[in-house]
Amino acid sequence: MNQVDQINYAARVGNEAAVRQLLAAGARADQPDGYGWLPLHSASRYGHEGVVRLLLEAAPDAAMAADTGGFTPLHHAAGASSSGAGNYEIVHLLLEAAPTAALMLNMIKEAPIHIAALRNNTAPVQLLLEAAPEVAYAQDAAGRTPLQWGLSYCFERPSEQVMETARCLLRAAPAMQPALGILLQHGRRSATLFANLVAHLPLSQEQWRSIPAPCPDLARALPAVLQRSAAEAGWLVGRLYQYQRKRLRAAALSLARAQQQNSAVLPAELSGRILALSAGRLAPLQ
Repeated sequence: MNQVDQINYAARVGNEAAVRQLLAAGARADQPDGYGWLPLHSASRYGHEGVVRLLLEAAPDAAMAADTGGFTPLHHAAGASSSGAGNYEIVHLLLEAAPTAALMLNMIKEAPIHIAALRNNTAPVQLLLEAAPEVAYAQDAAGRTPLQWGLSYCFERPSEQVMETARCLLRAAPAMQPALGILLQHGRRSATLFANLVAHLPLSQEQWRSIPAPCPDLARALPAVLQRSAAEAGWLVGRLYQYQRKRLRAAALSLARAQQQNSAVLPAELSGRILALSAGRLAPLQ
C-alpha cells in the first residue's frame, strides 16, 4: 500500500497517530486517490474531528478540493449523521478554513446545504445558512431547493427533526423562494409549517386561500400577522376551525369591552397573543 492509500485509510478510520506519522514521513495531505478523494474528504465523511484538524493544518487549501463527483469535504461533512446532529464541529472547522466552500456545487448542482437538508442535519444547516444565506433556496440540477429535499422523506407524521430543519430554512429568507408552493406540495404533512411561514412572509388574499383549511396551527401566527396587517389576520382566521373562530369572536368582544371600560388600547402584538390563546393552544413560533 502506497502512502496515498495509507493516509487515506488512516483518515477514514480516524487513526490520528497514523496520520501524524505519515505526514511526518512525507505523505501529502493534498494528494488525491483514484476517486479524487483527499484524506480530508475521508475524515470529514466519517466524522473524525481530530484528523480533520491535523489535515487542515497540513493543507488548508484541501478544504476547497472537490472529488470526481464534485463533492468537497464540506459536502461530505454536511451529509454525515450522528444522532441527527451531523458533523457539526467538522462543518464549523471547514467553514472557518474556507467559508466560500458553502457555495460550491457538485456535479448535479448540489451545495452542501442540499445534502445537510436531505439528512435533516439541522445544526449544520444553520451553520451553512450563516455562512452563505444566498444558497438557502438555491436549486439543484433537478430544480429542487434544500427545503424540498428536507421534506422529501416526510410521510404521514414527519419527525420533529424534519420539522426543525424545515423551520430553520423558512426562517432564513422566506421571501427568496416559493416556500408556499413547496409546503402546498406536501399538503397535510407540512401543515404545522404554515404558521412559521405566514408569520414572516406577507401573503396576498389569493395565497391565503390556497392554504388548506381548516389549518388550526395557524393560530400560532396570529400575533405576528395581526401586527403586520389586519386584513391578513382576517384571512388567517378564515382558515381556522369554526370553534376557533367562535372563540376568537368572543375573545375579541371581551377584549374590546375591557379596553373601552378602562380607556386603554393594547398593542397589536399583545392583542394578537390574547386572541391566539383564545383560539386554542399557542406554541411559540421559532
